[in-house]
Amino acid sequence: MADEFDKKGIMKAMAVALTISVLGIVVLGWQYRRLEKQQLPALEEKIEQNSAQDVLERFLATRADILLTERAMEQKLQGDFWPEDNLHNYEIVKVEKPANDSYKFVIKAGDLVEIITLTKILGKYYIDSIEMAG
Repeated sequence: MADEFDKKGIMKAMAVALTISVLGIVVLGWQYRRLEKQQLPALEEKIEQNSAQDVLERFLATRADILLTERAMEQKLQGDFWPEDNLHNYEIVKVEKPANDSYKFVIKAGDLVEIITLTKILGKYYIDSIEMAG
């Protein structure tokens, strides 16, 4: 009789443990889906913006032609860029996302303000246009 009682008690304990485990998995899955819908897109957007901003900072430090698209290179040849070779004292005043694969940064250095647009091409960001703000 004691063996039968022990078996029933063990089976009940295992059933309770299994139920608690399943409920835990369901709750964790629900929380993950909620995070995935709300916070992961925002995190991915922040990572993309940081990637574009890194390219912008490299460009402002070096004004390297390798970071320019054809459109930006035409602007450079027309003399639309700041005369300084490199800018170390600048401030990013505003960041916009006008299209899916582009960012627009408003840069201020002293009294000069530039609007620099970056576009993603084949997984990398490039300077697409530079405009002097009026």
